[in-house]
Amino acid sequence: MEIRQVQIAEIVEVLDLYDEYDRPKSPRPTDDEVQNVFASILQSGGCVVGAFAVEGLVGTCTVNICANLSWSGRSYAIIENVIVSKAYRGQGVGKAILQYAQAFAQRAGCYKVGLMTGSKDPATYRFYESSGFSPSKQGFQVRFSA
Repeated sequence: MEIRQVQIAEIVEVLDLYDEYDRPKSPRPTDDEVQNVFASILQSGGCVVGAFAVEGLVGTCTVNICANLSWSGRSYAIIENVIVSKAYRGQGVGKAILQYAQAFAQRAGCYKVGLMTGSKDPATYRFYESSGFSPSKQGFQVRFSA
């Protein structure tokens, strides 16, 4: 298993993995939109993390680096879109991806890294806690229609 940053040529594998989410599929962005979003993630200092097995990408998350005026101007990171292929769950892939993401954020000078989950499954909470995350804040959001 190799954990590393995803390259633009591999981004279709990321989109394919998103299709495994247990939710209604959303329309895929156009090729131009994918290129622009990927470039924006990289330009802000973030990355898309991938776990690669012999057969290809089996897990991913995105690390977004956010500029910040507090904490002496140190940025923070938000991890989004954490997913491991169903065939690879329970094998440490998710933890390895999150460890890579945390180390990436720390090397980027972030003072913290956070994530939110929409899952209500206690096993998901245990997974994030065992990966070093604490449920120390309450998350709120407003969603806009696509």
